[in-house]
Amino acid sequence: MAGELKLIVHVAHKERWMPGVKNALNFLKSAGPEDNLKVRIIANTDSVTQCIKCDRALFDRLKQLVIDGVEIYLCGNSLKDFEIKESRLPEIFRTVPAAVRAIADWQARGWLYIRA
Repeated sequence: MAGELKLIVHVAHKERWMPGVKNALNFLKSAGPEDNLKVRIIANTDSVTQCIKCDRALFDRLKQLVIDGVEIYLCGNSLKDFEIKESRLPEIFRTVPAAVRAIADWQARGWLYIRA
């Protein structure tokens, strides 16, 4: 199928990061010559706690995804809930005020949603 496809991968629990990464990778690997695939990963609840102390393998995969054009967002409300300051986050992460609102806004703009 040729054209633009935009995918949101929602990581709602800390143990779901690797499945989310694999979903993003598999989606990108499926691209044909005419495809324009875009991916955004968004994390909330306790999954944000992995972003300041994630293991090396996870961080390396996330960093490579960002290099490959994937955007990774963290929920500002969840960061506050776990008392994580944005200044402590590695540069690969972006933030949104509320994950639920960002997901709704992106879906309204044609992004497709899956939960890892």
